Amino acid sequence: MSQTSAKPIPAKKRDPEKKPSKFALFLPAALLAVLALAAFFLFALPSLRGDQANPQKLIQKYYHNLYAGDLKKLPECLPEELRESFEQVSTMGGVSSSIYLSYRQQMEEEIGENIRVEAKLTANENAGSDKLNATQKDFDGATAVNLAEFEIKFTGDSGSVTMQGVTYVTKIGGQWYLTTYNLLLDRVA
Repeated sequence: MSQTSAKPIPAKKRDPEKKPSKFALFLPAALLAVLALAAFFLFALPSLRGDQANPQKLIQKYYHNLYAGDLKKLPECLPEELRESFEQVSTMGGVSSSIYLSYRQQMEEEIGENIRVEAKLTANENAGSDKLNATQKDFDGATAVNLAEFEIKFTGDSGSVTMQGVTYVTKIGGQWYLTTYNLLLDRVA
């Protein structure tokens, strides 16, 4: 019987003068770049996109669709919890067309057709933790509540009028929503 002896393979000794490979330097830098890009898409991008990405865009969307756009888009400006009651109120329980058509007709009588709507926030302040706690009881997922003061300029073929209002808006899932559909506007003198 023959026996063979295995010789141990010597471990590679690192040459102290040899520099790390370019790949070893590139990998951590690439990993950091990928993480930074992922963080941007996860956190920053949702707030930049969409027509309800901030209170300004929300107010613009609501009033544009109320007076010049698609009335069917108005419920999108409300949290899910308010949409059914909004539909019931706006159609008088489903027995008439939207009462909001009359608002549009009244505005057309005053300033003419082809209404253009320009919304501008004049104040947008955090409403505080007490208001947020109360809002969270009504709207699941609310993460912020602001008190928004705004002006709406309506311009038609024969004139213009500026109105102002105040309302609470809440952030749910990265988008902003009105906390009520009973918004009162006052004419700016």
